[in-house]
Amino acid sequence: MKTIRKSVILVISSIFAAVSFTACSADDGIVEQTPTFTTNNIEHPVSDVKVTASGIVRVETKKSFTRGNDGELKPEDFNIRQVSASEAEMMLQDGGGSSTFYMYQWVTLNYFCNTADGSQKELSELVVWPYRNYGLWESNPAAEQLVIGCHSTITSNAQCPSNFSNMSSLGEINMLALFANGYSQNALVVVPDYEGYGSTASIPHPYCNRELTAEQVVTGAKAGLSYYENNVSKMDPDWSGVAIGYSQGGAVAAGVLRYCQEHNETSLRLKGAVCGDGPYDPLATLKRYIEMDKLYMPVAPSLLLKGAVDTDPDMMALNCKYEDFVTDEFFQTGIFDMIRDKKATTDDIQAALLNHSYKYGDEGGFTMRALSNDGFLPYTKSNATDSKGKKRTFELENGKGYNYCTVDQCLKPEVIEYFRNGTISGDVPEAKLKALENALAKNALTAGGFTPGKGFTFFHSIGDEVVPYCNFESVRNTWGVNSIEALSYQSSTTLHVATGTAFFLSYCGNLVDEILKGEWAPREETIGGHFWARSCE
Repeated sequence: MKTIRKSVILVISSIFAAVSFTACSADDGIVEQTPTFTTNNIEHPVSDVKVTASGIVRVETKKSFTRGNDGELKPEDFNIRQVSASEAEMMLQDGGGSSTFYMYQWVTLNYFCNTADGSQKELSELVVWPYRNYGLWESNPAAEQLVIGCHSTITSNAQCPSNFSNMSSLGEINMLALFANGYSQNALVVVPDYEGYGSTASIPHPYCNRELTAEQVVTGAKAGLSYYENNVSKMDPDWSGVAIGYSQGGAVAAGVLRYCQEHNETSLRLKGAVCGDGPYDPLATLKRYIEMDKLYMPVAPSLLLKGAVDTDPDMMALNCKYEDFVTDEFFQTGIFDMIRDKKATTDDIQAALLNHSYKYGDEGGFTMRALSNDGFLPYTKSNATDSKGKKRTFELENGKGYNYCTVDQCLKPEVIEYFRNGTISGDVPEAKLKALENALAKNALTAGGFTPGKGFTFFHSIGDEVVPYCNFESVRNTWGVNSIEALSYQSSTTLHVATGTAFFLSYCGNLVDEILKGEWAPREETIGGHFWARSCE
């Protein structure tokens, strides 16, 4: 079996280029598929898989890069664009001149699966595989790997994988797609939308619902695999699978591996999961936020709360509302409306919270704190100038960890007290507090006494401000270091977004390589310094 290349295209999430994708074609026909999934010992057919868009993408680099040499990468060194089938064939004929290039095909599919309300709905996903590359492949090569890509937290539906044809920047979905033949020699890549995005954008997203999301992703992987084998090529006889994800995607990837092991699901031949900075323990995460008394990304606890209120049966039975748990001032920012509407990105929401703080913070409204030339201060009109009347400069760039709110700006005192000390007081009913606690606890990766098999690989920054390190500690303390492979990342660059760059750029491909080659072994180590500290040989 071919394995991950050591000279690869490096695409990092902090680089954005002006690229445009449009769907080359759309096939509204129904393709009958045969995979099945099992829920509560009842077998359901995955049927009526529909192709909604398709295309061919060319990725070109002017030089070969070795994983780890991230400092050498410049935006002008590569180009990624949509091409027609005739253009692709012409490019294969001339060999691309002095450039190195890769091409992959993609389709977006709709497939049926169980959803949070107990019904089956049509979910959507992106499916990617290598196009016939010059000097490498013959017609319709057999994919040798199945890569299940699990995307990170999004709040804008425009960011979901099945919207690939409209994406205009080099971000996470493109990095996952590049496992088809940039990071990997020859893989089928399936990247499902989670419930609440893509074809189900009109319904709530059950954020961090481990079992349900894993079932949906597993079903989507089966649908994508079946489509590929029925319409493109049979997989290589010795193919194997791996799940990959960062942030929410890290928790989903781990949940997918647990689901397959727990349900004896062998059809995906899943050998492991590579998981970066994931919220594996939602309850521990909330408690850690309270302990830190800093919410660098207030949308994160809001998503946890909204997912539980909207989709957890016990919370729905108690008629729980967001207002039961958050302050009036926080609710009045409109954050839950922004999450529900799915038009704003997480950066957009952070900017809106800062704007709200500036407008209404002096009047008793919700307040964010921002880094100024005089240190961290409430971002309000009254702090716009110092005592001498000089204008203050505030660092307001999103995603840099410079802006946060204290926990009491977001959560009611009774909620803080309950999750800090277990004390029941005030106006929030005990039943609702306990229902929220149970909703978060049961979605932990380690909940329910599951005994892990091989392949659980974790990468986590000790200083992650959005998904705290306690998430990894929860897994390690419950499962033990003899059941997992763990890399703790310690550096002056510890923020969540920067760690995601390190995860994809320097470590993910090598960990995938180890899993697919059967070299996985339980271990724990701490790495630090530069992104390339881990050996890439």
